[in-house]
This record gives sequence, structure tokens and C-alpha cells, in this order.
Amino acid sequence: MGIFSSSHRNGTACWEKVNVIVSMKLKGLKDIDLKEKRVIFRVAYDVPLKEKGKHMIVTDDSRILASLPTLRYLLRKKCKVIILTWLGRPGGKRVEKLTLDPVSKRLSELLKKSVKKLDACVGPGVDLALSKMKPGDVVMLENVRFEKDEEEGNNALTKKLSKMADVVVFDAFAQSHRTAPSTTGILSAVPSVAGLNMEEEISKLSKLLEKPKAPFVVILGGAKMSDKIETLINLLHVADVVLIGGAMAHNFLKAQGMKIAGSLVEDASHESKKVRKKIYQIAEDILAKTKDTYVNLGSGLNMPKIVLPRDLISAHDTQSPSQTCTIELSDVHHHIPWNWMYLDIGPKTVALYSKIIERAKTIFWNGPLGYFEESAFSHGTKGIAVAITKSKALSVLGGGDTESMIKKFKLQRKFDYISTGGGAVLEFLSGKPLPVIKYLLKN
Repeated sequence: MGIFSSSHRNGTACWEKVNVIVSMKLKGLKDIDLKEKRVIFRVAYDVPLKEKGKHMIVTDDSRILASLPTLRYLLRKKCKVIILTWLGRPGGKRVEKLTLDPVSKRLSELLKKSVKKLDACVGPGVDLALSKMKPGDVVMLENVRFEKDEEEGNNALTKKLSKMADVVVFDAFAQSHRTAPSTTGILSAVPSVAGLNMEEEISKLSKLLEKPKAPFVVILGGAKMSDKIETLINLLHVADVVLIGGAMAHNFLKAQGMKIAGSLVEDASHESKKVRKKIYQIAEDILAKTKDTYVNLGSGLNMPKIVLPRDLISAHDTQSPSQTCTIELSDVHHHIPWNWMYLDIGPKTVALYSKIIERAKTIFWNGPLGYFEESAFSHGTKGIAVAITKSKALSVLGGGDTESMIKKFKLQRKFDYISTGGGAVLEFLSGKPLPVIKYLLKN
């Protein structure tokens, strides 16, 4: 299937058709002899931690849980399992708060089996510990990002890691868009197959790009449009309607000449005026390209390709939930105060978006539609979440804060699929081939 990608030239979005393989068959666990093999189990245990007393604990074990089916399969095959992952951004040096001790502890609890955690990733001590492994043992190496060679992409680390195992089982979809010795490096050097979670992620997300059941509704929010431009442009070629919210919407409103006052447009304060202007230009170009594209959703609901908020909730700052104002965007005389900011979609927007969602057959959602961390500004995001749970559409969520916001509302069990992939979801849906994929494809 031909899908589309974009590139940015002089601040405009370019719409070029490229051929990307979406229907891909990965080498799986049954495609290789694993019995009693020494296996590097490459996972994405980049999980959130917090301090509790003198120790760190895992606050969200979703990524660990997602790896368990593959890990249990390896144990049934009597493999010697060597767990390899990174956590956080320690910058090539040891950071005590980013050690994998709390992760190994949580994995041991979930697996109901002892997981031996090593204090290094490579070196003589690691070699000695691995040499003593017996079939069915599980060892977790230390955070590979403590290694400077991992951060710098040095092939010396690839060689050291590759000598540890007969096979690599790659189940780290959330880190599959990164090129590093512990991702593409080991995959290029050791016979490799995909784990069950990796296969499921690719399968679920591929269906969004391969003739999704119409109407296909995409919902995009979050705090940073620059990370989602290519994903948005690619999805425009398969989606019927794209609903925009969150800080992402502010860029489109600005492109239409509306005032956004102090509203967030990018979550990085260092973004220059030149960069922000370029993003506005891209938003303007996207609106121009789609302005004549409409879809009839039935019952008189005829919607443009891109739907922007009708009203927004504003406040002086995120800490002033008692002083809010609903701004009707169609009212030219009703402007946001110059020192206020938009923090949530309003009730009219929730009602409109919910009507569209009700008619959808496929839904993909990425990013909150407001500052959901503060309950006063979470109503819009929660309203859309509830609307999706009531719809009969296939619902797929993923990327950024999407998973955490759904867990806050305790609705995670009511969606068909919630990806643990983070940025890898957006990368995949942008049409870019993930760097690890070529090592995992059949034939």
C-alpha cells in the first residue's frame, strides 16, 4: 500500500507519496529454536519511578506486564534469559535513581520468580554471573544507558553485548525507533526474532494504516505539535476526520489569525520565535490543503477533514482553577484576556466531538485535549474518553501522555488497545520505517 509522508521546506508541509511496507510479517518465537538457548530479552522497561522512603518504586508497571507473555514462553523453553533495557536519560554515567533495582524487584513479584539483578551491563563480573546461569534462570543487566558507548553508538558495546547470547528476542516496541548498540546493534549481530508484544503492537497499529473501517476518526492533542506533524500529515491520507485539541490546537487557531494570548504551543520553553512561526506556517498549509475536503457522517453531520475546537476554557494560569472563562471562538467580540491561557476544550467542543465519535468505526487517539493533570481542566479530555468508551468503534490509543491520562480516569479496560509505545507509535504512524524492523522481517 502506498502511504504518505512529509518533509518540511521553508516552513511548509510537503505532501509526497512514498511506498512503505505496512503489511509486514515479523520473525516470531516459533521461527527459531529457543530450547535451552542463552537469550538476550530486549525489553522497554523505561517505567516511571518515585521515591518511597529510602527506596525507589515502580509507579506504572504496564510495560513490564506487556513483556510477561514472551518471558513466560522463554522460560517454558528452558532458556537462560538475560534482560536488557534502558531507563531514563542518565547521559552515559551511573545515576543511582535510575538503577534497575526497583524494576527487577517488581518483575520478580509479577513473575513470581527470582530475577537476579546485576550491578553492571558489561564487564568481567557480568561475564562471570552469566557463565553460572542454568536453564530457566533470569538475569537483569544494569541500565544500558549508564554505558557511554550506548549513548554514543559505539560498536564496541555491540560486540560485548552480542557475545552474551545465542539469540535476541526483541520485545521493546517503545524503544524500537532508536538506533543504538542495544537495539539495532545487537539485532545486526545476533540471530533475532520479535517478541509477542512487539508483534501485537505492529499488528494493531498497521491496521490503522491499512484500510481502517470508515469512518476513521483521529484525535490528536498533547503539548507539542512539532513531534506530530509528520504523523498528522500521514494520517490525513487514511482518516476521514481529524479532531484537534490541547496545545496542538493553539497552532491552528494562531494560523487562522485568532488570539491565543499566553497559551502553550510547544512544551519546550527554549523554542525560538522562528521555530514557532514555522509551525504556524505548517498548520496554515495543512488547513489550506484540507479546506475543501468534507465527509458526511450521516444525520446532517457534514464535517471538514480537520475539526478545531468551537470553545475553550481559559484561566490566568494552571494554578487558578477557580477563575476560568469559556471563550466562544466564533464570537469575534469575545477574546481571551492577553495574560490568560487556554487549558481545556469547552462543552460545545466536547458535544461536537462526541457526536463525531459516536459515528466512528475506527478511532485513534493520541494526547490529552487539555491540562488534564489539574482536575478543573480535565473535563474535556475525560468527556472525549467517555464518548469513545460508549462508541462501537475499534479504539486504539497510544503515544505520549495518552496512557497516563486514561489511567487517571480509570477507563483503561474500556478501550480495545492501548499501546505502550510512546514516541514509537507516532514514528510508526508517520510512515517512517522503525530502525529495528529490517532485522526482524521474515525473508
